[in-house]
This record gives sequence, C-alpha cells and structure tokens, in this order.
Amino acid sequence: MNKFLLPILISTVLISGCKNPFEAKDKGVDQLNNIESRWEDAYTLASSTSRIALATPVSSLQDIKRDLAQVELSECLSPAREALSAYMDSHINNFLKFMSDSDFTQFESNNKLVEYFEVKEKCTGKEKNPDSKLAAEAKIMKAMLKLEQEKEAKFEKEAKAKGVSLEVVKAEAAATEAAEATAAAAAAVAAAEPIN
Repeated sequence: MNKFLLPILISTVLISGCKNPFEAKDKGVDQLNNIESRWEDAYTLASSTSRIALATPVSSLQDIKRDLAQVELSECLSPAREALSAYMDSHINNFLKFMSDSDFTQFESNNKLVEYFEVKEKCTGKEKNPDSKLAAEAKIMKAMLKLEQEKEAKFEKEAKAKGVSLEVVKAEAAATEAAEATAAAAAAVAAAEPIN
C-alpha cells in the first residue's frame, strides 16, 4: 500500500508545478489586496493633479511599486506580482512622459492587469473584488481584448476568402470606417440649424 502512495504524492506535486507543496498558494494575497487599494488611491490622486504638481503623487506610485517588490508571495502568486509591476510601470511611465513633454498626447497601456487578476484568481480561488477600480479596469480590458481577437479572426477569414493579405482587408475596413464617419459628420452638419 505504501509503495503506491509515495509515487502518487510525487506525481501530484510534479503535476501541480509547485516546488513547495506545503506552501499556501494564496500566501501574500492580503498584502497584494493592500497594494491594490493603495495604488487605486494614489492613482486617483495623481490623475487629478496638475502637471506641475505631479512629482509627489508619482513618487507615491513609485513607492507603492517598490513595496510590491518586497511582498513575500507564494510561488503561485509570483507571476501576478510581475504582471502588476509591469502594469504599474506603464502608468508611472505615462505620468513621467506627461510631466516632461508639454505636447505629450500618446498614453501607453498594457494588458498585464488582466493577467494579474487571472493568476491571482487561479491561485486564491476567489473572484475579484467587485468594488475594485483595478478589477473593473481589468474586466473592460479583457472585453476589449476579446473584441480585438474576434475582429482579427474575422479579418483573417475574409482575407482567406478573398485570397488577399490581411493588411489589404484591414486597409479596406479602415477606409470603410473613415467613409462612414465622414458621411455621419456631413449628415450632422447638414442637420444642424444655421446660426444667425
């Protein structure tokens, strides 16, 4: 009986991918929740601060990111930390670019927040906090990614059916979209009452 138990235990550990089978998969989740909450507050403040006064709020965001690096997490949650850190980096960089360039209008974004919540949910078995602004943002990002993937699949199918490249189909779609937007704008102008 014992001859069979040990191989089963070893196989279970290897399949789970955990180097430490005795470590809780959700170790550090409370600290991550605290980091999320602090980030949301600091980000809200930074987002409503004028360009000239952004140094202190951005410094707070950087401190929170450094605190994230110090949180002791389970092996399972380590990829979540990496994803959240990359998400934070992109937003901090946006603020820094905005602070340094008066003509800056292009903001970088990434989908690491979706990855963060997926890993966190997998490791903890708990869904996102519905009141969390980050969770809401991740939900929107996930929906947008799904739409992008569906659009890309549609373009690929159309390109294959027409026997043309994917770029040609995308260019045709962009041209159609532009023509429709122009027609809608012209109709709106025509419908507007003249100013006397």
